[in-house]
Amino acid sequence: MKITKLSLAALAVAGFASSAMAMDLSSVTVKPYAQAKLYYEATDMNDNDMFHKDAASGQALLTAGVSGKFDSCWGYGFEYMVADTLGLEGNLVSNTRMGYGRASAGRYGEYSANVAGLPGTKAALVSGLTETQHWASQAYVTYSPCNTILSNTTFKIGRQYLDTPLAFTERWNLAPNSFDAIVAINQDIKNVTLVGAYVGRGNGMKVRVTSGDDFNTYAAGKGAYAVGALTKFVDGLPINLWYYDLPSMATAAWADAAYNLKLADDMAVGIGAQYGTIMPAANGVDDTVGYGVKLSGKIGMFDVMAAYTTMDDDGAVALANTATMSGTTGGKKTKLYTANIYTDGTAVAVPGSDAWKVRAAVKVDGIGKFIAQYNSCENDVTNAAMQNVDELDVIYATKLAGINTKLIYMNRSVTEGAVANAGLKDDTNHFRVILAKNF
Repeated sequence: MKITKLSLAALAVAGFASSAMAMDLSSVTVKPYAQAKLYYEATDMNDNDMFHKDAASGQALLTAGVSGKFDSCWGYGFEYMVADTLGLEGNLVSNTRMGYGRASAGRYGEYSANVAGLPGTKAALVSGLTETQHWASQAYVTYSPCNTILSNTTFKIGRQYLDTPLAFTERWNLAPNSFDAIVAINQDIKNVTLVGAYVGRGNGMKVRVTSGDDFNTYAAGKGAYAVGALTKFVDGLPINLWYYDLPSMATAAWADAAYNLKLADDMAVGIGAQYGTIMPAANGVDDTVGYGVKLSGKIGMFDVMAAYTTMDDDGAVALANTATMSGTTGGKKTKLYTANIYTDGTAVAVPGSDAWKVRAAVKVDGIGKFIAQYNSCENDVTNAAMQNVDELDVIYATKLAGINTKLIYMNRSVTEGAVANAGLKDDTNHFRVILAKNF
């Protein structure tokens, strides 16, 4: 078992907590929470039969946290995670959901060849990958200046989750990634929320989302800056604008807008548009540019959506999550409308891609929620990792005996591009089970 090294942010939380409690315990509020999660996925890739242990991965996660206020100005949050295989390896599964280190220069470099592996890679059970992992996923303080000109401003300092178009926390796998960051949110202007952020480090990684306490610096140690304006000047028409600066590496911009009109209690229509660009600082490297449009609506019990996105051929990097990006091939997830579970930032956000998606969801009282979605992505750029991809996802979510239950079936057909996709074949099936109990 490893000893987790907390960042200065975590130590700051402890320091603020002790000093605040020493001053006035009566003003301190405490809201504890916890969750136990079990994650299992089976696949028939690598020529294995579905549900064979060599074609399955699994792991359990325990999350415990606390948040609250020191007083009317100061707040805090702390969260800890423990990931363990529960001894499932070799019996029900032959792969874990998380791994140590990164595919390049991680502290656990001896395991790096397996860290980026896909479920079903039997070799992933190298000594060390099955060890219990534990780390502080959040450790922050908040400050809202009281009775001053900045009373409508909140500062959040420390390890935290983020949700911005090009740097965000992904929650599709066992554990989410988080960031060491400073975030300021201001609401002085009516119908406008201004956001400013500095991101210093993160533990995101491609495919597995997080490597526990292996936090690495952004932008070659210089960090990243982001500013955003979230506006609601017109009722039902939010417009969001973002700008990013990675010193000496790249700048980026993002804009999205959506208009939703309620026609009746059980009928509504919506339209959305998005634009993003990443502009590398290196001379002679082309900018990445992408666009997306979507139509959505509510028809009785059903929520439906159809979307199309396109990426210019000449871009250098994918328009995806920079927190889980590996080289120029794209982050695991993307905010583009057409992303599916597997056909996501690694496909629809890659330069040269054209993709479309349709989705329908219905919630039945007492039974649960059903979602069916299909996307198709084509890319004729010769160095694209996946030139033609089609994916069908069928999702069922419900609560059984107080346990949040999600069952997911995925079918993906891939025509490989110049970059090989280890373990993929023409037609691959996946079955995923996620069980979570909140305390």
